[in-house]
Amino acid sequence: MGFIFLVSLLCPLPARAEEPKPKTGPELYQKFCGACHGERGRTYQPNIGVKLAGSEVIPSLDTESFRRALTTDEFKDIFDRKKIIDTILNGSEVKGTESTTSMPAFKEKLTPAEVDLILNYLATLPGQRPARFSAGRLAFLIGIWLFLGAAVAGAYMLSRPDYPDSPLIPIANLETRQILEPNACTRCGECVAWCPVYAIDSEQRLTARDKCTRFREMVKEQQGPLARWLGINPVPKSRVEEFHRFLLECSTCGQCHIVCPAAIDTVDLWENMRRSFVDGGQPVLPAQQTLIASVKAYDNPWQQPRSSRGKWASRAKREKRILAEPKNLAKEKAEVLYFVGCTASYDVNVKEVAINTTRVLNKAGVDFGILGNEERCCGSVLLRMGDYEFERLAGQNIETFNKLGIKTLITSCSGCYKTIKQDYPRVGKLNFEVLHMTEFVMRLIKEGKLQLKKPVNLSVTYHDPCHLGRANQLFDVPREVLKSIPGIEFREIERFGEFSRCCGAGGGLKAGYREVQEEMARTRVKDAIKTGATEFVTACPFCYQALLTGIQGLNAPLNMRDINELIIMSLEDEPGEKPAAQPEKEEPEKPV
Repeated sequence: MGFIFLVSLLCPLPARAEEPKPKTGPELYQKFCGACHGERGRTYQPNIGVKLAGSEVIPSLDTESFRRALTTDEFKDIFDRKKIIDTILNGSEVKGTESTTSMPAFKEKLTPAEVDLILNYLATLPGQRPARFSAGRLAFLIGIWLFLGAAVAGAYMLSRPDYPDSPLIPIANLETRQILEPNACTRCGECVAWCPVYAIDSEQRLTARDKCTRFREMVKEQQGPLARWLGINPVPKSRVEEFHRFLLECSTCGQCHIVCPAAIDTVDLWENMRRSFVDGGQPVLPAQQTLIASVKAYDNPWQQPRSSRGKWASRAKREKRILAEPKNLAKEKAEVLYFVGCTASYDVNVKEVAINTTRVLNKAGVDFGILGNEERCCGSVLLRMGDYEFERLAGQNIETFNKLGIKTLITSCSGCYKTIKQDYPRVGKLNFEVLHMTEFVMRLIKEGKLQLKKPVNLSVTYHDPCHLGRANQLFDVPREVLKSIPGIEFREIERFGEFSRCCGAGGGLKAGYREVQEEMARTRVKDAIKTGATEFVTACPFCYQALLTGIQGLNAPLNMRDINELIIMSLEDEPGEKPAAQPEKEEPEKPV
């Protein structure tokens, strides 16, 4: 062994001969470039990034880009042959260029002349990527994909359950935008933080975020191509019913739409979702069914006879609250129709709204009238809960209104206002303008027809009805009316305007989830108490009704006021009229 070691020291192996250096462009390219860029420059490996004028940057130049720079004028102003050679040898030190890879070894191994040979060869490479698939190969791949698709469909059919008794939710009434909107939800949680219902009932499934996600999944499963092709319904009935139940636990106040960064129109989305569920055979809650049945049978949701609709006017005249009953436009003509609405017509605790509105119009000398017993419900109850009868009722009302020849329709109910102004035009054309009473009063004040002179020394705060405020952006007008009254000390409530806290009276919530709604109203009353005001004012009989109950439930030191009541206080007393009084607790008339 030692002998072998000694021989190795004395007789070393001959040195390995160095490989001859390539001399041609193709040889140099294959040795120094081929490993990264392919035998024919087809890997499109990035080489160099070039900074263009105006701070625009080409992230990287591949082999094809080099070829175009050498054979065309595309990059002549920023990247010529000399710059290419300098950049390859020196990296990013060349002014005006940026190297995306470090190439210091090229400077040691290549000369400028050799790089020039490589570029000459590169310029001869074909500019188009050669076809990689023949027609036969493409046909083979298509067959493979068809086979795999059939296998997946078969596996889906065997693994997915079928619930033939579960209602299939139709989406024909949803606009394309509404089908896509749930996909726009970013799940940021803004709707959760602001939802007034979630603040009372902390159930994630009623939040806008969760409803978007679950509805999207349900529609994909029921209406997807595989489910349609296989004729199955993979969504169990219990899941549909649960979703519908939480969909109905919502006042459709629109707060989630206001705070949504994706601007999803949640109010229209929820209402059309409800319509889809009703069309799919999924009924609303029993208490809500009672309201709907009453509207269809009595033209009001309170199960009161049609013959009692105009009694508030005759009773007010008998009590000398008004000098005379308003004109009946079913028999006489007038320029203005006062659409009273169901709540102000029938609820004895809210009769002040209709009486005060009439007194204001009389004081201003407005030529107006009502429809009395011929007035029907505006249909808001049907629309908000997804009943298809809304179109029929709205169509009848539009025909009646247009025949009257009126110039203006006014209403003191925010729900009626939103329905007639925004939703009726989708059913038919209106030949008149639609105004809320606060808008009309502000017009009368500006025209000098209504002069508020008598001081009303009260501190007041104002609740924005959702249908008047968020839905129609009428935030300033009611406040301007209040501030026009001498002596009023206006105190803004904590959440107002677009972020006003909903009282819960709308959207069918009060009928379906009374305890939730009453707690929402009490929460809003607590907001009013914090202001230190003595009067809580609103411009909607629905809100008036809900907040009055909240005040009574808390025994709060507040007086509930309709905005027209304060206007009456500021007007000079008319002979034969008694000033408005705080409504008493009375039982409504029994249904027939």
